[in-house]
Amino acid sequence: MPGFELEYPLALLLLLLAPLFLVLRRHTRRTLPFPAITPEMASLRPSFWKRNYNGILFSLVYACLVLSLVNPGYSKETVEDFIESKWLFLALDLSGSMKRPVSRFSDQSLGDLALDGIASFIDMRRDKDYIGLVAFSSYAKLLAPLTFDKDLLKAKLALVRSKNNSRIYRELGAGGGTNASEAVWLSLSAFFSMLPEENRLSVEQIAGMRGFLLGAPGALLDIPQKIRHATPGKGMAVILFTDGRIEPTQRAHVRRGGLPNLVNIITLMKAIGVRFYIISVGGEIDEAVEKAMEPTADEASVGRIFVTSKGLNRDQIEEVYREIDILETNRNLTRITLQPRWTRWPLALTTFGMMALHLVLRSLPGLRKL
Repeated sequence: MPGFELEYPLALLLLLLAPLFLVLRRHTRRTLPFPAITPEMASLRPSFWKRNYNGILFSLVYACLVLSLVNPGYSKETVEDFIESKWLFLALDLSGSMKRPVSRFSDQSLGDLALDGIASFIDMRRDKDYIGLVAFSSYAKLLAPLTFDKDLLKAKLALVRSKNNSRIYRELGAGGGTNASEAVWLSLSAFFSMLPEENRLSVEQIAGMRGFLLGAPGALLDIPQKIRHATPGKGMAVILFTDGRIEPTQRAHVRRGGLPNLVNIITLMKAIGVRFYIISVGGEIDEAVEKAMEPTADEASVGRIFVTSKGLNRDQIEEVYREIDILETNRNLTRITLQPRWTRWPLALTTFGMMALHLVLRSLPGLRKL
């Protein structure tokens, strides 16, 4: 609310009736005839307060009663310093190629190594950071929505480790594709559904936006008005790990056009302020994607691409996630909130207080009237 506000301003028109009530009160008052008072007795005339306190208190009571109906309000500004809470989605490639051993000297698969890196990244983050998990191969699946429960996140990671051979691990491992664009879009959709009410998108709006992302790179994006200028993505990031080729869309879907175009998704992320990090094992990244990740002269970088060798080890992958952790450091922020303060009840209590005062004054011998 602004600095000062009237909830029902039209009720102020009732104040115009106050003079009418005073006139009616004067005309309906009973008067007693008295003989003329000589000048010598003028000093015995009642004081101004004794003659008029009834009318004065009536006017004040009526004014407070009307103002309590109007309900004036003001804002109290509260300044609060706090540490930013990040919203992070970790997208992991679990296609069949991730089952290969890291090296000929190790039995650990590349997928398990990536899971170790993700687990270490989860431990690096603050307890109040919200983290979500997405796994993908030829399709994307939400493993965990945004949560600050690190034990839950690690339990979800355990489901897709090779030693557990869970159903979801087998289903994702059977896929041979690297559907990175669908994984990133699934992460963004989860972000959109968690926004504050004034910026939150409906299911229909999210589906409509996805339709615009299916076009060729550089297509005009229809960004809903709720998020167009609000940049709600501040403090959000998507971290993608894959050993497959990163291209705008899967080649099998180019003609059908059924998948969002990764270049358009990156353009959308730039527009709303979401950060994007790609960890690519082997560095097979399409030129169009690399170009989309580069900042232009009038905009900040959307994120960064980390290229690793195919023979990486745990220390190397943890170093990459440690660098991302530094890039996504929680900022010290200041929140200024305006808390509304309404005056209806104080005015109502003042009204009853003056009515009680009037009764007390009428009972005093010095102010009692005939």
